[in-house]
Amino acid sequence: MPIIHKVARCRSRLTGLLAISAGVIGLAACAPTPQMLRLADGTEVFYLSNTSVKSAGDYPRTREISIDGEAFIRAAAAAQPLIIRSRLMVLTASGSSALRVTARSSEAGEEADVLYGRVEARKAYPSPQAEPDTLLAGEEVMVNETIDLQEKETADVASLRSWSDALMASVARRNGR
Repeated sequence: MPIIHKVARCRSRLTGLLAISAGVIGLAACAPTPQMLRLADGTEVFYLSNTSVKSAGDYPRTREISIDGEAFIRAAAAAQPLIIRSRLMVLTASGSSALRVTARSSEAGEEADVLYGRVEARKAYPSPQAEPDTLLAGEEVMVNETIDLQEKETADVASLRSWSDALMASVARRNGR
């Protein structure tokens, strides 16, 4: 059986190596790097490179993004709301808003935490319990399709602010600002 080596290209200090030999797989993971996507309407999305962020092809005419992973979004105020889609949630941010979205397709549950602004959260899948929740500053929503749960709670604002500040600072350092 041939030995295949593939070097993953990482912008981090670590280099990943994938080695496949006689059915044995060895992985040295790359550390994700901080990224920022600035959209045409001024909305900013901060995330790590292991997160997928996609905007609508005709953005900002259609103010919609999709996320698989974890991101901090600072939505610019605009006439039409910003729609944020994940596998389990549809979030609608009205006006100027900032929120953290944790929505990994590999996990059973997802979460959105609002730092400021107004966000409506609803399930992205059919459910007999489909009532949306309105989230304001300091509130979060958790969704789990396995048990068909959507629950609104109080967010840990200090932790959210610390996490988002650290992510934005990492992006600024990476970009030399």
